[in-house]
Amino acid sequence: MLRIFICAILCNLFLAVSISTAEFQSLYVENGTLYYEDGNEVVFWGVNLQPSLSWEYNRMKRHGLHDPFDKDDYKAMIDEAYDELEIMGVNLIRIHLSPGDITDKEGNLVENRWLDLTDYVLAEAEKRGMYTYLAFLNTLGVARGKDTFISRSNQTKPMWMVDPVFIQKSERFMHQLLNRKNSYLNDIKYKNSPALALVEPINEPGYFSRETIEDFPDCFKIYEDWIDNHERLDDENAFYNWRMITSKSYINRMVDFFKKEEVRAPMVWSMEWPRMMEWTGKDVFEAAAESDAPIVSVCFYPGQSVAYGKKGNDLKLVGEENYFEYISKSYNLQEWHGWLREDRFRGKARIVYEFETYYNQRSYLYPLMAKYFRAQGIQAAAMWTYLLPVQAEYTAAAHHLNLKTTPHKAAAFMAAGAVMYEYPRYLPYKTTSSVDDFSKNLALSYVKGSSAYADSSKLIYSDGLPKEFSDRLHINTESLNHIVGCGQSPVANYEGSGLYIVNRIDDKKIELIIMPESKFIIPHYLPNERGEKVVDLNRNKLNTFTLNLKDCSKQTVVYRLEKGKLKKINQYYKKGLHFKAKSGKYLIYNEAGGR
Repeated sequence: MLRIFICAILCNLFLAVSISTAEFQSLYVENGTLYYEDGNEVVFWGVNLQPSLSWEYNRMKRHGLHDPFDKDDYKAMIDEAYDELEIMGVNLIRIHLSPGDITDKEGNLVENRWLDLTDYVLAEAEKRGMYTYLAFLNTLGVARGKDTFISRSNQTKPMWMVDPVFIQKSERFMHQLLNRKNSYLNDIKYKNSPALALVEPINEPGYFSRETIEDFPDCFKIYEDWIDNHERLDDENAFYNWRMITSKSYINRMVDFFKKEEVRAPMVWSMEWPRMMEWTGKDVFEAAAESDAPIVSVCFYPGQSVAYGKKGNDLKLVGEENYFEYISKSYNLQEWHGWLREDRFRGKARIVYEFETYYNQRSYLYPLMAKYFRAQGIQAAAMWTYLLPVQAEYTAAAHHLNLKTTPHKAAAFMAAGAVMYEYPRYLPYKTTSSVDDFSKNLALSYVKGSSAYADSSKLIYSDGLPKEFSDRLHINTESLNHIVGCGQSPVANYEGSGLYIVNRIDDKKIELIIMPESKFIIPHYLPNERGEKVVDLNRNKLNTFTLNLKDCSKQTVVYRLEKGKLKKINQYYKKGLHFKAKSGKYLIYNEAGGR
């Protein structure tokens, strides 16, 4: 009976930890807040996931991974990625759709590998209770080359909102995709998926300057006609007035388009980076504020500007920089992201379509960023971009998050998710000092490069639990049900480098996952050669694991799950439960409680 019980709970390991739910609800925006249909405020914590793009596949192919392509193996990798994301508590998947992979020159869908994989990625998200967020137009990929209506060049982006021929083709693409029947979901149309939460017509819109529009004769003619019709002089003020009107008109057109398509998901309009107002102009913000778009989105990349122009070992400095000041400026300066709290945007909900630390493996930033998000009234955030299993071992890049290869960042990501859920919106952003922050349930330090979160039921720490963290957090070990950690704490010690997750089932039963040993063998900021691993994962090294919870005693027995069978392992009790462990799944059972 015990064996049947153990196998059943291990097959559903950590569903209790996940913040996702299979109970999908429609969403709506009212007075600047995104709500579920039951009236509760929405909170999404997620990632961008891109296995359905040729762009992502080609990154793997360059290292000889999944080459030649095998559909079953590739889908198994996607399944494993979703397994990891479930453990990490993700409840939102954002996908940059790539029309350059799946359309012809007129914007019609083309049946191919990438379209099938898009079906599959969306289906798996829905099956696992995760909401989906689709960004329709972008330049990533373009596997079909000149046989598609969209160009890979970002220089073409400004025409997307102006050129009527392009707009017609793009709407044809969006219409056909929204009405596509997903064979992995019993032929439910994309637009009727209960998981579809957010739609975004353009990933990071582009805007003409007065100089660049002349390179696009058809668009320039539209501007010149507007000048003539309005009897205006062709000057800077006229151009920005035209651009504001054109941008607002396009945004409203897209709102109407999705309404006519009977898409229940609210539409998002991207307002991009901090300092976009400074770089692009105030007119596009005026357009967004006056538009019918119910949601505005931003991205957030501390370190991106520091990395600009750097190569090789100089990129190491990007991850070592202190980003407390950057985040504070983003909050306080109107031309950065301070505009989010202006009265003119009060009626719009706000989300983060992408965020990430840049060439940075320190684990203090995610929770600090989540605190900043909540202070800005943000209700959803999707990290860019989650690295896929296997691929993550070969990836040296500005962005690197994976449950197994970056254990410290993965723990910090989960702590940040807790911050998103527990912190109220619009709580003014401030930190204890310019190098650390101790606030409600949260402790983090730039100096130590780590963070921790604790409440009555959860404890999460990214690199052990320093004394000043534990002193501030007032951890109650008696009520803890979930522990996520790397390193050592008063309740759990692990001598290995892998992330571990402890989940209390009841007073007599605890389940445990231990991730593989992880080590960067090439610095994360340096490029690697074809087929050269960046991260080494060791799944077989034994390390001592110690657990010190009320459930543990001399009568406690530890089982390891191997190939669907339970194997009892040696342990002893002395000021905590001690046993040797390697990556895998375990059940810790108090025999004194009876079976």
